Amino acid sequence: MRTFEISSKQNRNGKRNFKVVLCKIHPDSCVDEVEHVGTEYNINGITWLREYCEKALPSINGMSLRCEFIDDARTEIYGHGDTDIIDGEPIFEDATMIGTFTKGYIGEIETENETITAVIGEGEIDSSCYHNFCEKLDKELADGINPSGSVEIMRTAENDGIVYKYGYVDKGRIPMEFNFSGYALLGIPAADKDAKLLELNEKLKEDSISMTENEIQNIVAKAAECFSNHLSEINQCKADCEAQVAEANEAKEAAVSELNELQASAAEIQKALDEARDELSKKYEEIEGLYTELEALRKELGEAKARERVGELSSAIEGFSDEEKAYAQEEIDAFKANPVEGEINAVVSKIYEGIGKNAKAEAEAEADKVISEQNAAKDEVIDIFGEVLVDEGNDDISIF
Repeated sequence: MRTFEISSKQNRNGKRNFKVVLCKIHPDSCVDEVEHVGTEYNINGITWLREYCEKALPSINGMSLRCEFIDDARTEIYGHGDTDIIDGEPIFEDATMIGTFTKGYIGEIETENETITAVIGEGEIDSSCYHNFCEKLDKELADGINPSGSVEIMRTAENDGIVYKYGYVDKGRIPMEFNFSGYALLGIPAADKDAKLLELNEKLKEDSISMTENEIQNIVAKAAECFSNHLSEINQCKADCEAQVAEANEAKEAAVSELNELQASAAEIQKALDEARDELSKKYEEIEGLYTELEALRKELGEAKARERVGELSSAIEGFSDEEKAYAQEEIDAFKANPVEGEINAVVSKIYEGIGKNAKAEAEAEADKVISEQNAAKDEVIDIFGEVLVDEGNDDISIF
């Protein structure tokens, strides 16, 4: 299959057009309505259906063409360049954007054995900034090597994640609502063998020339004068050319002889090339294994970091009672849900805030109690002008 093309010309704006197969579309008949899966899928287990791919075509316009360079010369590439997942979306801080897609559509592509239906994207590569990489692509194409690639998709604005028909399954899941978000050229095997860079070329428009008739006549006159002045030189050049033709014929005979010798060793060269390709394929398999191991280590590291942060929170609040911890229960739950980004100081501050509010309330209640007791004491003063008892049978006793 003609999966990659590149021209030898340089466009005036430093860009080179490319065309790439984003993914192979599987037939609607491969959907098992009973088992709710696709019976045909790529290495990642995805079944691409035309109906849903057509809905996502507008998202191709403006998406990036990326690769992960692993050398200073920016010629050797590896994977997608992803480094993390934040808020459910992948981050590609190790990736370099080398071009932009301008349109996407569905078309037919000829392979070695069949004609397939595929989602195709077109755009431009910045060949001025990535000249070495484009030169490397030229050489690989001359050797019959086409770069692999992998399309990236993400959720639409209306959904919290990619919506799969019948839900998510490992093999035969069908993306139904999604956006195409990017395409990565890979130095490792791709999930979809048909998702390769299809074309990389450019269209160079000739400058239009507009001259007056008088200007044209002047040019013709000067050309005729020049031809007349140098006619003898032209004749001499003709003689020299004839001599060079004779020399060229002799060189041709020598070249034919040398070519015959080279053809004799062509079988050995082809054998060496096949062995080199086999070795390269084995290296790709080794790299893919290392990449899988790296992803597992990244996941394990993230889980370990989360456990460590939860332990730090437990140490920071272990001196508080359960009643005091309850002041910040909402913050504690939020921290445990996302310990990597959580703030321990915020939890501790919330506990201290609750302790302070409780202490203030107790102090105010105690003050109210003291004031009430003082007011009660004032009401118990003895009345010196109260009732006096008199012994009516004794006239000698005076109340004064």
